[in-house]
Amino acid sequence: MLSGDIGYLSFVIIIFLATGGIILLFDAKEYEKDGMKKENKAARYAGWLNVSLGILAIIGNWVFQ
Repeated sequence: MLSGDIGYLSFVIIIFLATGGIILLFDAKEYEKDGMKKENKAARYAGWLNVSLGILAIIGNWVFQ
């Protein structure tokens, strides 16, 4: 996937995917459980944004190689 690169793109992809997953798994569920609707919506948006950016970075790297 990202072998042969000397750069930070692989780290950026891992961070985007990991933080997005953590936000969706932990933060959004806690906000939903506590009845915090605005915070839940913001956490879900931020989580899916991070996951989407990670996937787009993978696709972009694949296209340009």
